[in-house]
Amino acid sequence: MVEKVFRISSLQELQEFAKRLSECLRGNELILLKGNLAAGKTTFTRFLVSAIDSDAGEEVNSPTFSVMNEYETSRYPVFHVDLYRVKKFDLTDIIGNGLVIVEWPDESLFEIEDVPVVGIEFEITGENERILRLKVKKGGYILECFE
Repeated sequence: MVEKVFRISSLQELQEFAKRLSECLRGNELILLKGNLAAGKTTFTRFLVSAIDSDAGEEVNSPTFSVMNEYETSRYPVFHVDLYRVKKFDLTDIIGNGLVIVEWPDESLFEIEDVPVVGIEFEITGENERILRLKVKKGGYILECFE
């Protein structure tokens, strides 16, 4: 797994990072978001879905209580899953059938072999400042977008 580190110092920079990532995605990836509460995982997801389809981005909210939200975009379906309160959740029906974004992923999800896996770890370093660690497995085309 290859890792790249990004320093984000504003919401605008986070939005630009999400837009850049959206331009690389093919719609079959598994994106795993790790970080403390209020680190920006749902905000990032909103920015990412908005970059894919601005109308769908308006619908994005935290699926903490519903566990999964699905957003229909003009490019492909997006499944937004929050495992904060969930011990087990079967993703097999949705992996490979759209973009799957998981907040609070179980470590075993990094081992999935069927699709490209993108891990983004959010580290809070200031009020709007974050360090993002991007790890990609089976998705070299994604790393090329950030070169």
